[in-house]
Amino acid sequence: MHHQITTLHRGLAEILGPDLAAVYLHGSLAMGCFNPQRSDIDLLVVTHDLLSLSQRRAVYDLLLQVSAAPRPIEISSCSMAQLWPWRYPPPFDLHYGEDWRDRIAAEIADGRWRTWQPAAGGDPDLAAHITIIHERGITISGPPPAELLPPVPRHDYVDSIMTDIAAADEQVYNDPDYIVLNLCRVAAYVQAGLITSKAEGGEWGMRTLSHAQRPVVAEALAIYRGTSDETPFAADALAALVAELQRQIAAAT
Repeated sequence: MHHQITTLHRGLAEILGPDLAAVYLHGSLAMGCFNPQRSDIDLLVVTHDLLSLSQRRAVYDLLLQVSAAPRPIEISSCSMAQLWPWRYPPPFDLHYGEDWRDRIAAEIADGRWRTWQPAAGGDPDLAAHITIIHERGITISGPPPAELLPPVPRHDYVDSIMTDIAAADEQVYNDPDYIVLNLCRVAAYVQAGLITSKAEGGEWGMRTLSHAQRPVVAEALAIYRGTSDETPFAADALAALVAELQRQIAAAT
């Protein structure tokens, strides 16, 4: 992954020049639980000013080349004025994930990129990303996070991570390992103040949940780490675990 990140960073530095303030790595790779078969590379870019149209086009061209070669890249870019003063959900300038690839490539091909504007609205996920960068992030370039990024109030971080589990009842049967580990991660924070990766959240669940519920968490961890095939979970055990973790989270918030 080092070569992929280095290639992306060099490209960003060439495109943005002195306007590039910092690049921070967060997510599973920064937190020591990266699975090269499943995980994304998560990055936050901070710029001094909003991207120009030509910069925006060049950044997306770069991402279309570098992402998924081999691992998907999920990246957000924010200007300093979008981060300071802090507001929630924070505005952002640019976002890319592999779900966006086809649309962006099509807009570049047919010329619609000439109408691109800074992203409208805000992204609650950024509150979680910035909190994790403060606690566990890796600085690729620029100053340490404490010198550049705003502090995130606890209630904003909680709201951000709660959005990931808002539809857990519906989503758990489609993506059980992700939902189970995310529920454990949220429970670990609201109950114990622990900022964890999904894997660490699952490990916390293995220590704190009842013996009857731990097999579901163990299976989710095994799938997440690539040591088990994605076999179906027992529906009743899965539903019981989700209900228990939701109860614990509600009681602590």
